[in-house]
Amino acid sequence: MTLVMVFWALAVLCCGYGAYFGGREGRRVTALYLCAVLLTIPAQMLQQSWGGEIWPVVLVDTLLLAGLYWISMRTDRFWPLWVTGFHMITMTAHLAALLAPTFPARIYFGLTTIWTIPLLLVILVGVTLDRQAGLTDHDTA
Repeated sequence: MTLVMVFWALAVLCCGYGAYFGGREGRRVTALYLCAVLLTIPAQMLQQSWGGEIWPVVLVDTLLLAGLYWISMRTDRFWPLWVTGFHMITMTAHLAALLAPTFPARIYFGLTTIWTIPLLLVILVGVTLDRQAGLTDHDTA
């Protein structure tokens, strides 16, 4: 339970900062990420027992990856590409579970969740560096 609270605190801090100070890219990335996190909750509940990859979560993560990729290809900022890259690592864990049906559940869960920490930190650091370089203004659309 403590880990969940730490995740939500980090998510709110990094996404709030990114949305407020990150300009258009910050708002898009954080809105997309938070929507995916919120959709993951009911997606996890759809499959109560472990029997391989959790298909509803894979679908949410695939949609998130597509959205992050779309944003990354339409911006001149580097940090959205890093966010996309970290989420791509999560997708490789889904692929590993698909290719190896005996993939241990704890490892699968760990590999699909651990990359959210660097992803959130990249939002924080990327927006901060953009602000220091004068590239973003929280009042711009």
